Amino acid sequence: MAYATEAEFAAFLAPDSPPAHARRLLDTASDQIDELIRFAVYEVDAEGDPVSVKVTDALTKATIYQAHYLMTTGDETGANANVSSMSQGGLSIARSFSSGGSGRSPRYSENAIGVLRLQGILPIRPRTR
Repeated sequence: MAYATEAEFAAFLAPDSPPAHARRLLDTASDQIDELIRFAVYEVDAEGDPVSVKVTDALTKATIYQAHYLMTTGDETGANANVSSMSQGGLSIARSFSSGGSGRSPRYSENAIGVLRLQGILPIRPRTR
């Protein structure tokens, strides 16, 4: 189940209309938010839903940002992650990567990450050897 509704997504996109596949975008975005918060710690109820309204609101907002990112990039599957230049109709996208970079497009919206970070539910785990 998505963290955001189609109505919330439509309100965010207003005055533009949501795409016909808005539900799929929200479901995919929610799955990706779940990837980001996999090791997050917050209180949940018996159904596993967050108890805190702030956490719920952050998950909704992050999901909407992520769905918008997926919609804008047109890459729900990640299949174009290594594309450095693309044209489709009147749209042309070119991404520049530093020589030290991974050569991949970011998987997650920076806005979504920021919302989760500000709410303290983006887990940061130190690497150990």
